[in-house]
Amino acid sequence: MKNLLVPLAMTFTCAALAQDLPATVQRGAISSQPVVPHVFGGDLRQLPLARDWRPGDPIRDFSRRRTSPGNESSAGLPEILHFDPLVRLQVEAEGHLTDPGFGTPLLNVSGQGFTGSSPPDSSGDVGGNHFIQAVNDSGGNGRFVVYDKTTGAVLAGPIAIQSLGAGNCASGLGDSIVLYDKMAERWLLAEVSGVATSLCVYVSQTSDPIAGGWFAYEFSTPSFPDYAKYGVWSDAYYVGANESAPSLIALDRTKMLAGLPATSQRFTTTDLSAFGFQLIAPIDHDGTRPPPAGSPGLFIRHNDDEAHTTPDVAGADSLQLFEFQVDWTTPANSTLTGPIAIPMAEISSNLCGFTGFSCIPQPGAADLDPLREVVMNKPTYRNRRGTQIVVGSLVTNVNSNPAANVNAGVRWFELRKTVGGYGLHQEGTIASTPCAGVCDYPQRWMSSTVMDAAGGIATAYNYASDTTNHPGLRYTGRLGNDPFGTMPQGEQILATGVASNPSFLYGAYNQLTLDDGDGCTFFYTGEWNPAANWGTKIAAFRFQECATGGPIFANGFESGNTGGWSVALP
Repeated sequence: MKNLLVPLAMTFTCAALAQDLPATVQRGAISSQPVVPHVFGGDLRQLPLARDWRPGDPIRDFSRRRTSPGNESSAGLPEILHFDPLVRLQVEAEGHLTDPGFGTPLLNVSGQGFTGSSPPDSSGDVGGNHFIQAVNDSGGNGRFVVYDKTTGAVLAGPIAIQSLGAGNCASGLGDSIVLYDKMAERWLLAEVSGVATSLCVYVSQTSDPIAGGWFAYEFSTPSFPDYAKYGVWSDAYYVGANESAPSLIALDRTKMLAGLPATSQRFTTTDLSAFGFQLIAPIDHDGTRPPPAGSPGLFIRHNDDEAHTTPDVAGADSLQLFEFQVDWTTPANSTLTGPIAIPMAEISSNLCGFTGFSCIPQPGAADLDPLREVVMNKPTYRNRRGTQIVVGSLVTNVNSNPAANVNAGVRWFELRKTVGGYGLHQEGTIASTPCAGVCDYPQRWMSSTVMDAAGGIATAYNYASDTTNHPGLRYTGRLGNDPFGTMPQGEQILATGVASNPSFLYGAYNQLTLDDGDGCTFFYTGEWNPAANWGTKIAAFRFQECATGGPIFANGFESGNTGGWSVALP
């Protein structure tokens, strides 16, 4: 990961006084009428298979929905810091690594191949026995495959998600999502309707996604719910979408798990200036211990002061949390609190400006979409021995000076909740060190970050560069006792690209998740280029110390010893 080092001052301030809008409280959510589910009681293996794409078939673009940013006056202004202040910490920590903590991947197989869509929006999650992956299809809908999580063998599919639906959801439009509700041991599939402004949401009736049946719900939205992302929480399935204003939506999880008529509740909030694409990502629950009773659902985005603050203020970058407290009995009592600013080290969202969709270089082809606008899929929450933790990541331009070429890196973060609320516990940047002059930087973007039950954190991402590297997939991570602010456990290769992508539309999101069967094994799916047309990977890997530390769960609680961490019953 090392390019020519240049002098870099390591003194920086996390800006205790971030110049964000003050947190406000909205009261009274907009509630829908009860939605009666369609029930699919069949076996997935009896459904027709989705048709494979063939040369000569059409290719469909799934571009993100653009809006006009409220204020572009700051677009193109240089950041106050020319280099990311955390990069050297990462590079120096890597230099001291003697024995990488990752073992050989347990699984590294091809997922679904090119479907005639661009991008695939690859999403996947792991349950007790299965891994489900979903991608976009050239027919305009989403499609999914159920795999054996141990061998990677196909058990069912590919199947159009719309095969499970009815009404407006019998015609889907992709933006597919797969989640495993670990607290209920149920599956969630989702896409947007192709004929209405609706969310199409499917909840499995049992932990068996193949023969156990599904409940299918259609929740209407006032405008098209572009780029909808989901998070599992104890009181709701929470959704963030790129509508005419950022929308934050709660779906009645308890009713949906029972197959009963269910309502949705909805808030909106203000756009950030400079960005032409807006989404506030819901935070997804990981682990077997639920949040404390009554905990609000959480959403998150980032605020780059040079892009979003008027007037521009140096050193005021932050993460912004939103808390959705839903009252299913009386929607007028539901509240949305935010933005709650959490100061962080300098980031730069200026990747070829603030609104363009082409920035990440690749050899001999169009630059790729950087997805600068969102905390990447999917930020996760873990209640670990009573400590409430949120981890996530986003892309940042390490060379924020517009005179230099782009150097995209992954900024990851760990938040912890104390008496005063959530605060930054640690953060770091995975990137190439800025060099003297113009360099062919390896670019790292389209990331996903998760914590295991032992406190280790992994991040997986795409990897490409100007003249050398076609789009591929890599991952790295940190053990619980590694130096703060670093992921020094070696950059591991999952897939080395062999061709460039013909479209600038790329990824849109990949997804890293954790198998709570052992609390150690990360499962990942993402787009890469085994040929000019994209492919996907499904991989599983873990830290050796977590895997050899003995049992992590007993009766739903963390227990035992996990390779050097003392894990006691609460």
